[in-house]
Amino acid sequence: MYLFKNHDKNVLKVLIFIICLIAGFYFAKVYQPQSKTIRIYKQALKDYDNGNYSNSYYLFSRVSNMSNLKPFAIYRQAMCAKALGDKTSELRRYQELFKSYPKNKLSPEARYQAGQLVIDDNPSLALKYFDSVLKSTLGEDYQIAADYYKARIAASKMRYSKKGKIYSRKKTAKIEESFRAYLEKYPSGRLAVNVSSHWKKFNPNMKPEDKVLIARAYHLAGMYKESDEILKDVKPELNWALLSSNAYAVHNYAKSKKLTEQGVSAYPDKVAAEDYNRAVDNYLDLFEPGAQLNYLLSLFSSAKGKHKDYIWNLKCEKISNSEKLACYNDLYNNFPNGKYAENALLQGFLINIKNKNYAKARELGANYLNKFPKSENVPMVMFWAGKIEQKYHNTSAMASYFQNIINQYPDSYYAYRAYWIMKGVTSAVINTNLDYKPVVYPYKYPNDKDILSILMSVQDYDMIAKVIDDDFIASWIEYQRGNYASSMIIARDAMEKLPVKPVKTDLRWRLVYPQNYYKQVKRFADIYKNNDALMMALIREESSFNPEAQSGVGAIGLMQLMPSTAHDIGAKHGITFNTSYLFNPELNIKLGNLYYSTIRGMLDNKDCSAIAAYNGGIGSVTRWKTTLQYNDTDEFVEQIPYDETRNYVIKVFRSYWNYTRIYQKQ
Repeated sequence: MYLFKNHDKNVLKVLIFIICLIAGFYFAKVYQPQSKTIRIYKQALKDYDNGNYSNSYYLFSRVSNMSNLKPFAIYRQAMCAKALGDKTSELRRYQELFKSYPKNKLSPEARYQAGQLVIDDNPSLALKYFDSVLKSTLGEDYQIAADYYKARIAASKMRYSKKGKIYSRKKTAKIEESFRAYLEKYPSGRLAVNVSSHWKKFNPNMKPEDKVLIARAYHLAGMYKESDEILKDVKPELNWALLSSNAYAVHNYAKSKKLTEQGVSAYPDKVAAEDYNRAVDNYLDLFEPGAQLNYLLSLFSSAKGKHKDYIWNLKCEKISNSEKLACYNDLYNNFPNGKYAENALLQGFLINIKNKNYAKARELGANYLNKFPKSENVPMVMFWAGKIEQKYHNTSAMASYFQNIINQYPDSYYAYRAYWIMKGVTSAVINTNLDYKPVVYPYKYPNDKDILSILMSVQDYDMIAKVIDDDFIASWIEYQRGNYASSMIIARDAMEKLPVKPVKTDLRWRLVYPQNYYKQVKRFADIYKNNDALMMALIREESSFNPEAQSGVGAIGLMQLMPSTAHDIGAKHGITFNTSYLFNPELNIKLGNLYYSTIRGMLDNKDCSAIAAYNGGIGSVTRWKTTLQYNDTDEFVEQIPYDETRNYVIKVFRSYWNYTRIYQKQ
């Protein structure tokens, strides 16, 4: 008995040892120090970026199951498999992700991708995945696409079901509504042609209005023959605009001209505004610029219906200045709630100011601010309303308008002008010292254990963009990648959408107005006695900080210098170079500053004139300064006859204002 007990104890010890050994082995296999995980993940990313997808797939598989990075590694494996054309492995990785990590933010997208992969071979499973997507918080694009795929599966089932089986009108209508919803929202979307093809198969006898949706998708995809084909049985009142655009696209100009002339007169109201406007634009492009006005006036006289305001607005833009005021007044009175009523009222307001009819302008300005309080033009109208009060020596009303602009639209060009006037600054720029502040993560930095922080540590910006839906973070990601132009544009557009602008110290402003190349700009601006903030603004508007930028007319680099101009200015100062060197930021900034300093000196050292000349040419600016009637800088800018140059001046000085506002030393 005693020996047996000892024997049992020995066996138990051996078993415990073996269990511990297996557990230790398993732990060693599964456990991975964070530093090693990060090293593996980074190398896998590097291989992926270099196109070494097989090794990248293997390395991502080595990321520990215990790591927060594992679901992202699995998604990355799916991306590798997709790049290799291995749909089986791609599907398995998506399935592994949403089954093992159902609450991960990547799971709904993984279901969507998996649904696309199995839609033909296993539509029932795809339906299950798309149902899940529709119940998720995935973005609207995915939701509408998932709804389309569901409709496509349902339509397929109906087509291949037993003959004679009757389906409810409600069910068939729901399928068509999904197709319709996609084409209405995304007529030029990635799936638009597929949606159109499946809809045609499902219901060849669809309503005429739905045929127009498909025809528009085909037109926008360049499938003009197919667009014409589906429209052949549609009445002219619905199809003329698209048929006209199709004819124009295949160079059948006579047909395009005839259809548009007939359409705007006989069938104006049933076509969509976008199709109507496109047909009118194509019509005008048939004629030389000098002849366009006569044909436009002829088209206008015969046009009828609710879309005529588009032609009317074009007419007001093209006729002589002496006729514009009456034209815009008539447009507004006939279409007070139309799409172009706002512009008509705005132009009437500005023309009355130019004509010094301040009483009428005051009335129109008040009407505009009351009717269009959320328009992007509100700062401009408020500014000129303030200037009118200044004419009447109503200082308190002027100050009220100006202060409201500064408070509500602090980053606008008109906040700059309002602030300058209130401070009594008569020059376009002032000398001020700027602090250099680099672009940083635009919000409070996440803690070390946060998945965002971990993804940032491995620099997986694609995955950050998938789990964080924020335009400023998307901008920051582009900045980290060195895509300065796209970074600035994304941030700029995101800031425009904010109804209330953040304080100037908010880190998001640095993405909108980054100080890229500031050290070089500062050095050469000082040498050539230019304002450094103004030179930053000029570069921002010229190239969006893309040193490889090249315009259609051949302007090169950060400051968009024409090679002939650059060589000419360089030769005068003993600087020789190959044209390709203009892509070098250092040389481009140097020559750009030298050129700007030269033209500023030729224009009485007036920065406003020099900025206008940088875009419109020194000859044009000299002519404008002698022919335009203006009392101050604001009136000069608003009267610049080239829209491009006028808008350029406003944009550059807006940027200048913000560089000064954001980076000025306190």
